[in-house]
Amino acid sequence: MGLTAVAVATVLAVRIVSLAPSLTEDLFAIGAGPAVVGVDAYSDRPDAARKLPRVGSLRTINSEAIAELDPDLVVGIAYQAPNLHDLSRLGVHTRIFAADTLADDFATIAALGELTGHAHAAARLLATIRRRLAVQSRATRALRAPSALVVLGVAPIYTAGSGSYIDDLLAIAHVGNVARGVHAAYPALSAETVEAADPDVLVVPRGTVIPAEPPWSGLRAVRDHRIVAIDEDDLLRPGPRVADVVDALVRALAPYRRSGASGKANTAPSDSRRTAIGM
Repeated sequence: MGLTAVAVATVLAVRIVSLAPSLTEDLFAIGAGPAVVGVDAYSDRPDAARKLPRVGSLRTINSEAIAELDPDLVVGIAYQAPNLHDLSRLGVHTRIFAADTLADDFATIAALGELTGHAHAAARLLATIRRRLAVQSRATRALRAPSALVVLGVAPIYTAGSGSYIDDLLAIAHVGNVARGVHAAYPALSAETVEAADPDVLVVPRGTVIPAEPPWSGLRAVRDHRIVAIDEDDLLRPGPRVADVVDALVRALAPYRRSGASGKANTAPSDSRRTAIGM
């Protein structure tokens, strides 16, 4: 028993470089923050992460700076796979995580707990998040569901479709994502598609400017000033604050549930989605 315990302990990561903001937040949230020795340029939460060496971004990494930190684990997301594979060839232990859906986020938190010796803390965090999301889902399910278009780009038009983290959040908040039928996580839409959808509400990252021209000028949401702005990091970044983000969505959309929302879309999470996120 003792030999087995020692063997397990020796493989736990104690010097970690995180190359994605969501992973940095996850690590600190499960109590593994002291093991993080370097981060990407955008890891700004929690405050302690701001003080750590910056060794890359989502697109590029500084292999030399990473090597100087002598990490026993470098973590990143699937988008960064080429860079992480390059590090692996240099003998650095790396781990790539999917970051497309809420289920991916939960799996990542659990895996980071195992890798760092904080499995129990990760399990407690996940249980808390799942409880909060279940409460939010039940509370919004009885309300009228406004249809919404998430605007991630205006020219060209990009949105969040089926299989995206953002679509999962909208489903829990009982919001009808007009792009849910598009089987791509972050598809481009034509102006004609947006005009035909004519959503009740636009959900945008804070700071987004909606052009005063077609197709935007013809939408009810624009004419009636039904534009909900959410902090960009909150909207786009998976992590341990997901229940807080759903709270923000629910509060921001509350006025539009009572005043003219169509309620045509079935936004309750599917059985498979509920199983995946433990609801």
